[in-house]
Amino acid sequence: MSVYPIPPELGIGRFAYFFCYILRELGLADEPTKQQLRICDWDEVGPNRTVTVGFRGIAKSTISGARALHRLRIDPEGEKILIPGATETKAEEITTFMARCIREIDLLQCLQPRENQRQSVLAFDVGPAIIGGDGAPSVRACGILSPSLTGKRATMIIPDDIETLTNSITPLKQERLWAATTEFESILLPDAGQPLPRQISFRGTPHLETSMYWRLVRERGYKMRMWPARYPKPDTFDVYDGCLDPLMVEEIESNPQLVGGPTDPERFDDEELIQRETGSTKASWQLQYMLNCRLSTLDKFPIRLGDLIVMPLDGKALPEVISWASGAEQRINELPCVGLGADRYYHRPMMVQGWLPRSEKWRSVLAIDPSGRGSDELAWAVVAELSGNLFVLESGGTTRGYEDDVLELLANVAKRWQVNAVIPEPNFGDGMFSKILQPVMQRIYPCSIEEAPRSAGQKERRIIDVLAPLVQQHRLVVNTELIQKDWEGAERDPDNGHPRSLMYQMSRITTDRGSLLFYDRIDALAIAAAHFVEAAAQDQQRVAARRQEELVEASLAAWFDETGAKLDALALGIIPNASGAMGGVRR
Repeated sequence: MSVYPIPPELGIGRFAYFFCYILRELGLADEPTKQQLRICDWDEVGPNRTVTVGFRGIAKSTISGARALHRLRIDPEGEKILIPGATETKAEEITTFMARCIREIDLLQCLQPRENQRQSVLAFDVGPAIIGGDGAPSVRACGILSPSLTGKRATMIIPDDIETLTNSITPLKQERLWAATTEFESILLPDAGQPLPRQISFRGTPHLETSMYWRLVRERGYKMRMWPARYPKPDTFDVYDGCLDPLMVEEIESNPQLVGGPTDPERFDDEELIQRETGSTKASWQLQYMLNCRLSTLDKFPIRLGDLIVMPLDGKALPEVISWASGAEQRINELPCVGLGADRYYHRPMMVQGWLPRSEKWRSVLAIDPSGRGSDELAWAVVAELSGNLFVLESGGTTRGYEDDVLELLANVAKRWQVNAVIPEPNFGDGMFSKILQPVMQRIYPCSIEEAPRSAGQKERRIIDVLAPLVQQHRLVVNTELIQKDWEGAERDPDNGHPRSLMYQMSRITTDRGSLLFYDRIDALAIAAAHFVEAAAQDQQRVAARRQEELVEASLAAWFDETGAKLDALALGIIPNASGAMGGVRR
């Protein structure tokens, strides 16, 4: 098929018109929205190293595909487009859209691959393409962390939503992602008198307070432009650091009544945004719709994972005295930490003294937060108490409701840790869950079932009031195995794994209503901790000293026993026979 030049009205400098043409031909819309047109203009008149940040749903990926098609139609012989995504599958969604456009739109059918050219959606050539010595296809899709990224060649790179919660949740993952993006400059072909400039154009929505997109601006000199879902207040402009769309700023300054209203009402009116905000946490709304990355403060997030004491616990004995420190020797580098900002490491204890077995006056409970089926989990936490410290031995959750195997799982958890009591939250079914669980417990591990006090007031404040003081005073000790399993379970579910995990919930909860998407596991932990809240007020050193006094008294009592404890027996040279338990075990 012969290739005729692109009509001037859709050619260089006319990408917005080209995008409108694409939408009409596919029957997607009569014309782009106001904000989509501004993104198109930014794509074409902006510098060659850009970051386009828009709220979820603004059609960044569709614009990315259209931008690639526009360049290919202008210069089908020389353009080589590379589209990295968070995963290969995500990148493939854009190239699939491009392939559809080439098949269905008359203006683009001249780009269809010939029989002897590559035709996969992961790598395809356009008909007029000239294959150079590098062998690069006209369009290639790949995952940002794919080893095959090295060695590619392109005239334009469009990294589309490469930052996600899953691939950026820890500092190590963030650095791995950042290192992958350094390859782009080597991939980009040098200028050779071509009609279009070589460009790298990131597209994305922030998922973290420490978003990589801001780092591109600070460290590599990229220019950023941002399009939030609602018109922001002028006193919040500083969170955009001069990157807010200038036309949006002009609109707000000329008409202050726009503040709080939808920026793209053609697609997302006020009612739609309210629904989306209701279904999001406050943090995710600010990040993914208002594009505000300045959320992380110690006052706002009262629980820091670095304040936990982390150590292996097998449930057979607990340390009587344990102390926290944050030195380099205490950092646990091998355990992934999902804390915010500088909260990057868990810490092992600085000092441990006096391991005591279960028989030595320490108690443990299995707390359960019952839930129905669906998105909520049935969650549990096993917590033991000794000397005012709480030891979190196990945590977990399931969305399978009250199936028989779930109830048996809970009973076996109680049996494994030999808990003294099971404490379900009573807010479900007026005690119905306890009645369901009781016969299973009687069969597998008979123990008392004591419903927790009925909770009242705001959930977030109740949880924080219980857990924050314990964490901040370093009285919460967490089993290393728990954190490892919590991380592995979160990694298996790329959509909701981390929001469901205990460590994520602990590090992200605030006093704001709706600060978390899921509360189940942290709520179960709070139920267990509240059960021991009175004991947590004890001073562990005082308890240890009192116990030492008891041991001395027990030794003396054993010395002066009924068979040889009298002074006259000593005078006669009879050595008394010390008997009785001395207590304690050594490790």
